[in-house]
Amino acid sequence: MTRSNLQQRVLTAAVGLPLLAAAVYIGSWPFALAAGAIALLAGMEFVHGWLMPSLSIPAAATKQPAFVLAAIMVGGAHWEPQLVPAGAAVAVVAAAIGYSRANAFGPRKPYRVLAWCLVYLGVLFSTVVLVRDVDGGREWVLLGLLSTFAVDTGAYAVGRLIGRHKMAPRISPGKTWEGAAGGYAAGIGAVFGLNMLLDTGVEAGTIAHFALPMPLAAILGDLLESWMKRRMGVKDASGLLPGHGGFLDRLDSVLLVMPLLYLFLRVRVL
Repeated sequence: MTRSNLQQRVLTAAVGLPLLAAAVYIGSWPFALAAGAIALLAGMEFVHGWLMPSLSIPAAATKQPAFVLAAIMVGGAHWEPQLVPAGAAVAVVAAAIGYSRANAFGPRKPYRVLAWCLVYLGVLFSTVVLVRDVDGGREWVLLGLLSTFAVDTGAYAVGRLIGRHKMAPRISPGKTWEGAAGGYAAGIGAVFGLNMLLDTGVEAGTIAHFALPMPLAAILGDLLESWMKRRMGVKDASGLLPGHGGFLDRLDSVLLVMPLLYLFLRVRVL
């Protein structure tokens, strides 16, 4: 990483992390609007990468404005949670059109991209708002985000130190099995540690039901986004976050961890 790139990463984090922390702390509609805005920008990247990578991101977005539905699902989940299954139903219809053999509604690929945008960003990311809205949601969102960061950090550190065996060279050449093991251990440790630090009131035996699969979800989310970028033919989802790539690059692991956390809360805690 060049010095200028490192400076960009630090500056972006210095601006973005306090804003994120403030939104998580406040919760309610400010958090929902912030999450919806992130989904909007990530949706622009999604449409741009899959449909029109040769255009600028704003230009590509104007040619497929229906991705805004994903942002409405995420932000609106705070006011009306039923927007999430309603959006999922729209995704099913779009997929039915996109994967049909007829071109009755025009080119099929835009419908396929819309369907997956609604699922990947609308359905999955809306769970971060649903988690924040539960009792003790502030602590649970922090636990989910920080433990996800721990997986990424542990995998990077161990992979750089002793990584030898490639995990998925065709998808992400830099990832190793040693790094994945380090991330898995760091993630489990982070969940247990944060559960005590944040005083969630959940016993260790119960939180284990989230701690054990959580790092796997984070790693799979990272690999899924890497696979998408390979298919798109891009290195980063965008340059919207200087030094960090795009919003999809930052959300990759979170998009599978938060649904898992919400399911855990609904089944084992609430």
